[in-house]
Amino acid sequence: MKIGIFTDTYYPDINGVASATMMQKEILEKHGHQVVIVTTGLNKQKKVTFEDGILRIPGLPLKFIYNYRLAFFFSKGAYDILKKMNFDIIHVEQEFGISLFGRICSKIFDTPLVYTYHTNYSDYSKMFTKGRKVPDNIYKNTVKFLTRKITENKNLIVTPSYKSKSILRSAGINKHIYVIPNAIDLEDYLKEITQEDKNKFYEYYNLPKNKKLLLYLGRIGVEKNIDEVIAIFKLYQKEKDDAVLLIVGDGPYKNELIKKYGEDKNIYFVNKIPHQKTPIFYKMADIFLNASTSETQGLTYIEAATSGAIILAKYDFNLDTVIQHNKTGFFFDTIENGKETLKRILSLSDDKKNIIRKNAQENCLSLYSEDNYYQEVMDVYNKALRDNL
Repeated sequence: MKIGIFTDTYYPDINGVASATMMQKEILEKHGHQVVIVTTGLNKQKKVTFEDGILRIPGLPLKFIYNYRLAFFFSKGAYDILKKMNFDIIHVEQEFGISLFGRICSKIFDTPLVYTYHTNYSDYSKMFTKGRKVPDNIYKNTVKFLTRKITENKNLIVTPSYKSKSILRSAGINKHIYVIPNAIDLEDYLKEITQEDKNKFYEYYNLPKNKKLLLYLGRIGVEKNIDEVIAIFKLYQKEKDDAVLLIVGDGPYKNELIKKYGEDKNIYFVNKIPHQKTPIFYKMADIFLNASTSETQGLTYIEAATSGAIILAKYDFNLDTVIQHNKTGFFFDTIENGKETLKRILSLSDDKKNIIRKNAQENCLSLYSEDNYYQEVMDVYNKALRDNL
């Protein structure tokens, strides 16, 4: 098949959608399909470019949304290239400029359309409404309305999790929804690191070697609830001073966190890192601590669990497949409960910790394999082709 994937974010962007789309391209190409990525241009790009199967359209940087770029919903230069492609499938990964362009191309070319719903935009309401009740309600109702309008068109709908599916159902969408977890390349997270690598890590980030390492890694936004992560850590600190908290990433809430907690000598802030460097952070961590309930799949949880970090997460039914409490990781529901669970995990014997790590790793490898993803996404593509006859 020749497949056109339209997405508003792609490598070198660092986020879940960009990573999932890059992996999707690699898997499809590995099985002999031709894939063209249509996405926004790189910084300061002024013209449409097409190189190595990636068509980039200049876009406007949106600094208040993690530096995403927004392209106009139609590009004549890109259209002139795409009309020669004869796609079998057009797959749109988001809802805005480039993805709207994908929907337009699907209609003009009479090409079957598949749409993946990755992001619950209601979770980002605080970013725009500052928590004010009336604007917040208006924002969330608008999100539901626009989601319904987008899915009214003739397309097959895919989500990466049952949580995403339930969000679409709550918005009033009654069409069939395929749940296909994004495949994840976990090979780098299985590799062991040397003692020399560990020593360099401690030295570079000036971390104490005699303390346990708790890690938050990901986007730093209000919706990620990092204040609760820090509250759990500080409550634990009152009883024991044997751990440090490493917060890795970037985002619009980072400066606020640094203002609040930057003076704490046991909390370390690290800037956003390249994706290929994330395995060593996970492997150095004793516990991956996260209080977000805004995830639609939980990529960082899966990477951390595969790497060997024990997961302590705020309960969200979306994580039920990744975390089986007391077996592959641990849940908490309140700050006090989080502190007590953190204390219990750190007091476990090495043998018990290793059993949990092994269970978590095996679980992730079975759930997020490339073969499972490929078979399921091809079932959707073939259904889209049959429906379009």
